[in-house]
Amino acid sequence: MNKYIVVAFAVMAMAFYELSGGSDFEPGDNSLVVFADPKPFVVDPKPRAEFVARADTGGTGLTDIAPARAVITPVATNPVAPAAPVALSNEVTLTEPEQVAATNEVATPVPEAQPDLRFVDGDRVNLRGGPGTDYAVVGKLFRDDMVEILKDEGNGWVHLRATATGDEGWMADWLVTAAN
Repeated sequence: MNKYIVVAFAVMAMAFYELSGGSDFEPGDNSLVVFADPKPFVVDPKPRAEFVARADTGGTGLTDIAPARAVITPVATNPVAPAAPVALSNEVTLTEPEQVAATNEVATPVPEAQPDLRFVDGDRVNLRGGPGTDYAVVGKLFRDDMVEILKDEGNGWVHLRATATGDEGWMADWLVTAAN
């Protein structure tokens, strides 16, 4: 095999020598010029204005943008008290003081309870059908998945819902951390 490679290279070298002109080769006048004469660098006597790309900050400034987690507090409006009932000349209305007080009361809005959001603190955690390892696995959650705690009885297990998928199940309480 080695002899075949040596013979093949010898044949290729001899073919290259003969095809390029052999011993009769003389370079002609039609050869390519490899190097060109360099052009002189001319300095422009007039300075040119520099063009710089700048952001358009007109109109609204960058400080006008609200942060992503801005807390917006509701503005209370002055409630208008309902008008007292008016009796017509031929009509007599009897009103109890408790009824008048009840109509003048303004319903105050009850703030909604904020959901208890937490993150999964394990790489791959089983979501179970009940509070214990005896229950079947109903799903899997991964690290940093956000969950909403539905019930925490204090027995080491929490009933939760995955916010991304809506799957509900039970998980050991030490496998979730507070969201804030």
